[in-house]
This record gives sequence, structure tokens and C-alpha cells, in this order.
Amino acid sequence: MITRQLIEQIEGEASVYFDIKEKKVNFATVTFPHFRGMESILEGKNALDSLVISPRVCGICGHAHLMATVRALEDAYKNAGCEIILSEKAEKIREFTLIMEMIQNHFKWLYIVIIPELAKLTNSILEKKPLKGAYAASLAAKAIAIFGGQWPHSSYMIPGGVTCDPTQIDILQAQNHIDELISFFERESLGIALDKFLSFESCKDFNKEIQSDITLLEESLIVADMNHKGLAYDRFIVMGEHDFTHVAKLKQTRAFGVDSKYVSTVEAYSPQENTYAYNALYKDEYYETGPLARMMSISLPIIKNMHRRYKDSAYSRVMARVFEIGYMLNYAKELLQNIDILQESVVNVADIKKISASGLGIVEAPRGPLLHNIEIKQGIIQNYKIITPTQFNIGSSTIEKPTSVQIAMKGTTKEDALFIFRTFDVCSVCTTH
Repeated sequence: MITRQLIEQIEGEASVYFDIKEKKVNFATVTFPHFRGMESILEGKNALDSLVISPRVCGICGHAHLMATVRALEDAYKNAGCEIILSEKAEKIREFTLIMEMIQNHFKWLYIVIIPELAKLTNSILEKKPLKGAYAASLAAKAIAIFGGQWPHSSYMIPGGVTCDPTQIDILQAQNHIDELISFFERESLGIALDKFLSFESCKDFNKEIQSDITLLEESLIVADMNHKGLAYDRFIVMGEHDFTHVAKLKQTRAFGVDSKYVSTVEAYSPQENTYAYNALYKDEYYETGPLARMMSISLPIIKNMHRRYKDSAYSRVMARVFEIGYMLNYAKELLQNIDILQESVVNVADIKKISASGLGIVEAPRGPLLHNIEIKQGIIQNYKIITPTQFNIGSSTIEKPTSVQIAMKGTTKEDALFIFRTFDVCSVCTTH
């Protein structure tokens, strides 16, 4: 029996078609039915227009799209013989705003999607507190706006650096937002100090006596048996170059090098309904991307322990994103402390009309690697291609070669499968660019 389930409470919408046999998912296909056409909109435009248009691909990760665009433009400059050397100040500011965008995404996902869905699944004592996610995300957005001018859809990153020139007061204001956010996370989510939370080395370190949102979340995941469900291929990929993670592909715990030339896309398999998504592969294999991949790549002790116990289960996938919130908060604070406001914010670059070259920009977005590939002729965009994390995680392939999400849902009840689907943090609008 084939049943259709509309997935909402994500960026955009998706449809999942379940083939149910003996009350379990035998196979599922995924459809993203709404076309947006951002790549076509960019063609024929001045290359610098992409700095305004591409952040509007998504209302959640516009900064990631902006950084991928500016990295693609700077790579095109390099390939045209005009290499751009950024100041450390510009690099740190870009990294800071990207991290804050990841943090706001994760809070929304946790409180607006995962906790309510898990509460329904388990009839547990988990309380639905979506305003917590909204409040935490607003603090992160305020910190972004100090440098980016606004959030979402900022265009403050440009080839050569950033358009802001923060004062010490700006840095202090951003630090206050971080301190407030950390305090909120400790008080409302963790029930313990952030440093203690990040010092966990085993799943046994969760104190069941502390009735915090995160301990109840972890307990509920176990009750739902999510530590044994949602298993995919147990292989991961990280492609964006940042100081908070390592570029690598991992098969279980074995790490290998990565080269973007091996990334490819194929049409998604969607027999019931037209889809505007493509699947993304690396060396013709499907990989999982996102927080679990990033935390595995840096060998965070608690995540290594979770993986040793529960592999790439839905439990590991959820808890890795929670730990990434804490990890990123600490790293964001460190970045702010090391910004030298006396350095240049931007360096002069050649007129874009003199550039005829292609460029590739890769960034770790909240959900994983985001690739922007641009071809420019005398400053005009000839071709623009985007590959998003959801294309890696939530592809729709045939039963003979399922994607990560398809294999993760197989063999579970429909209710469990829908929760597992959401653990990948789906984004429809990015995928239908």
C-alpha cells in the first residue's frame, strides 16, 4: 500500500510516499514539488548581483549561501589571475556570522520540530516549548546583525572582505548576546554549565536526576528506541573549509581525503509526483552530511562514544546537533575575542568586468556542505549551479540504491519514519533552487 505524507514545519514542503508492508516501511520516495529557479534567475546577471540574489535561496541559511557565493567569486578571481588575500579580521567576522546562523537554525529545529514531534511519538513528559527556540534564535540573529546589518538575506560579504567595520562597542555588544545565549542554553536547555556539558565523554554522563530539556530529550530518544533506529550507511562527508571542523569523508570512523571534483548529481526518483530536486553523490555513493558528520570529523569524545554505541542512528543524529550548539557557542565566543578591529575589513579587487573564469565556493551550512559553482564572462554570469546538503541527505533514489534517508526509514513504522526523516533537518527551498 502506497500512502502519501505531506511534510511541513520545514523550509518549504516535501512529500514522502511510503510503501507499507506488514505495517512497516518497505520503501519510501521523496518529492520536492515547488520549483524556485534561483539558478536561472542568476544567469545573465552581473556577477556581483549574486551577492544579493543567492542569500534569498533560503530564509534560514542565507548567510551560508552568501558565503558560498563570495567564496565562488573569489575563486573565480584567483582562476583569472587576481588572487584575493583576506585579512584575518574579515575571515573571523565571516566565520562568526556563519556560526551564529547555524546556532539559530539548530535551536529552531530542536524546539519547533524535534521536541514536539518526539513528544507526540512517545507520549512522554517532554514539553512543547517552541518559544524557547524562537527566543534563542533571535539572540543569535541580533549578533549576526551587528556585522551583517540584518538577518536574514544580508549581503555584507563581498569579494575582498566584509562591508562592516566594527568598533570595540560592536564587539562588546556581540559578546553580550553570546553570553546571554550561553546563559539561556545552560538555564533553559541543559540544566548544567556549558563547559561541563561539553566535557561529557559517555552517554552515561547524562544525569537523569536533572530534569532539563536535553536530559529529557535524550531519555525520550531511548524510550522511542531511536538509538537503534534510523541507521543509514554509516558514512559521512564534510567539505567546507572552516576552523570548527575538518574536511573529510568518513566510512564508520576511518577518515579519507575529499576532492569536490567527485561530487555529482542525478535526477531524483519520484514515480508518484513531479519533483524539482536532484540527488547529490560523492564518487557515486550516498553520504550523510551535517552536525553528526562534522562532530565525527573532529572526534568529539562524546560523539565518538555515541557512535561506538549506536552508530549513525537517529539518536546520534539528534544529539550531535545538540552538542554542536554548545561547541559552536564556545567557538563563536573565542572568535570574537580574537578579532583585531585595527585590521582592514576589505581589500581592493579588480573590476568584476575584467573577470572571465569559473569559481567554486564550498561552505558548511547548518545541514552540511553547500556548493556554489559560478561561470563568469567579462563580469556576467554564464552559468550558476548550487548543490545543497539536503540533496546529499534527502535524495530520492530507487530501491536498488537508496539514499541515506531512504535506508534510514526502511523497516520502521510510518510514525517512526516521519520522525527519522526530520532528524536530517530537511530544507525544501534550498533543494529546489
